[in-house]
Amino acid sequence: MEKDQLIPGNILFSDHSSLYTTDGNNITVVHDFSANGHGTILGFAQTSKFEIITVDPYDSCLRVFNRLQYTVYKFAGNCKKEGYRDGTDALFSWPQSVIQDNQTPCLLYVTDYYNAAVRMITKSQLPFVNTLTKTSPNSLYRRHMYTGIIQDYSGQYLCILYMNGLERFDLSRNISVNILSRNTRFTNSAAIYDNDIGYLGSIILHEGLIIISDTNRHALVVINVSMGTYSTSLVCTGVAGHLSGNSSFCQLYMPFGLLKMDGDIYVGEKGVISIL
Repeated sequence: MEKDQLIPGNILFSDHSSLYTTDGNNITVVHDFSANGHGTILGFAQTSKFEIITVDPYDSCLRVFNRLQYTVYKFAGNCKKEGYRDGTDALFSWPQSVIQDNQTPCLLYVTDYYNAAVRMITKSQLPFVNTLTKTSPNSLYRRHMYTGIIQDYSGQYLCILYMNGLERFDLSRNISVNILSRNTRFTNSAAIYDNDIGYLGSIILHEGLIIISDTNRHALVVINVSMGTYSTSLVCTGVAGHLSGNSSFCQLYMPFGLLKMDGDIYVGEKGVISIL
């Protein structure tokens, strides 16, 4: 989910087949990718009011959708072939999400799930892809199957989710530090352990907090980093449902997308968008 840059006050969101915009009362289809033969859409990033970079995990590529011209064309990857390759003829394998660098707009970061990698795309006439970080393909338990990603306000760090953990990547030093993980002998470098982690999908930063959606546990994971040390807590009961209430008694149903807008936190769940 993102703020709609073209329609102030609206939220853009996707459901794998289409892109929508909503004001909280009415939902409008921006583009039906599947029905128009343009693959699917999972993650996306608005690079202007009219240009949106979309991620298609099934075709293993990224596309550009222009809202003014109503056109879709390939941006990076093959769209007919998955794999792993950097350069102008790059290959991806089940990419999940994309963000634009908040200091250098010509740079984009993509989580490449099955390649267990985070890739950087330099926008140009021929977009160039290179790999920022990649975990070993030879050890299943050490691989980080990357899902969500966000950049800190200073632009120095990427906070990168993998299926059952979180790491922080220093862009200036090319060093990654594990912050959150399952408490197993394979991930003993994390600052926080949580053996019950399900599937971590999206991430936002909010006033010294890192907030993560745990889709399988029907809850949000909150990491407090404001005091220089890490502590963690859960928001909502973990019981699947749509129940309003305070942070201890609310219910969520498969939360995935997260968005901070105008002081509120929006949670994209199965079938609804809730406000925290």
